[in-house]
Amino acid sequence: MAAFTRLHYDVEKIPLGDLVREVLAVDDLEGLAASDRVATRETDQSTDYHKRFYEAFEAIEPAYRELARTVLGADAERHYIQRVPTFRVHLRNSLAVGDWHRDSDFGHDPSEVNYWVPLTRAYGNNTVWIDKEPVHAEYGDVIVFDGANSWHGNVVNDTDISRVSMDFRTIPRDKYRPNDKKSVSFGMPFLLGEYWDVL
Repeated sequence: MAAFTRLHYDVEKIPLGDLVREVLAVDDLEGLAASDRVATRETDQSTDYHKRFYEAFEAIEPAYRELARTVLGADAERHYIQRVPTFRVHLRNSLAVGDWHRDSDFGHDPSEVNYWVPLTRAYGNNTVWIDKEPVHAEYGDVIVFDGANSWHGNVVNDTDISRVSMDFRTIPRDKYRPNDKKSVSFGMPFLLGEYWDVL
């Protein structure tokens, strides 16, 4: 059984990469400079790139919501989505996520589904690994997997490019239970109107 499902979307209609490049004020997402230290779980959301992404998220939000509608299709009305996707920057010589983990280890509901959205090429040691296997993907792919219950993480990026991506989660509305535990990345409780939102 495959550890993930690969979906596709039209990057001309939903130009997430272009929007992110604009808010980061860079010419080339793959050309982000190498890091001088390896990120940890405590620092993997603390670059200037992360700050710019989250501060300017309202410029990206319409495209993000359109992507979520596209990949969920007819199921969109039966799910809640992560209100703000998690932004990842896998700089050369570093990590995008500090620890291998299952999302349920950090308070996520086991019925959540993860959608990983690369905004650059993702291959070799610059990509996400699911159940100890690297996932090769391109801009325009969406990798759907059981991040709540599957081991996933990354290794130090020794490729020639930086990888930029974002990811989000969904939960079936009938499985949602208010949960005031807080997300690792945002310190936000897993509540509707906080971490979760209606699409």
